[in-house]
Amino acid sequence: MKRAAWWEAVAAHAPADLVFVDESGATVKMTRTHARAPRGERAVGRVPRNHGASTTLLAALTPDGLHATATQPGGVTTASFAAYVRDVLCPVLRAGQTVVLDNLSAHKNAAVRAAIAAVGCSVLYLPTYSPDFSPIEFAWAHVKAALRAAGARTQQALDAAIAAAFPAVTADHARAFFRHCGYPLAQCP
Repeated sequence: MKRAAWWEAVAAHAPADLVFVDESGATVKMTRTHARAPRGERAVGRVPRNHGASTTLLAALTPDGLHATATQPGGVTTASFAAYVRDVLCPVLRAGQTVVLDNLSAHKNAAVRAAIAAVGCSVLYLPTYSPDFSPIEFAWAHVKAALRAAGARTQQALDAAIAAAFPAVTADHARAFFRHCGYPLAQCP
């Protein structure tokens, strides 16, 4: 019922005006999930046991690609997410856009809604248990595949890999992610 109501609510918005915002995490222990070796030989790799602190990745996805990308050490808190929205996201929003957030408690903050409203935008919350409605989930998969391939084992190397992975999500990728999630892009410029 909530999932059907979501499509009714989002139908009033052009896909070009939707901005999906989410966060993900990365550590220095990220490695490829599969390996290859010559026949009869083992594929060998190493992953650090003590992987240190996680790095949170924050971004906004539109049909044009990833925008408002940022990182922060550790997890997202209500205060840190509100600061991200105010200082990083809001400056790149244009009036009339709709920011789509999931149901993380840090996203449901009055300061977040107020900052987004102050720039002439609105907020929609995804229904619970509906990552299939969020094209940014595919962007995160793309970014994490690049981070696993990089195999960064220091924080400096991880930061460099993250900086290289964000621009790898192109506008073509973003439009494909939107279409896969069911957002009609005929209305997009």
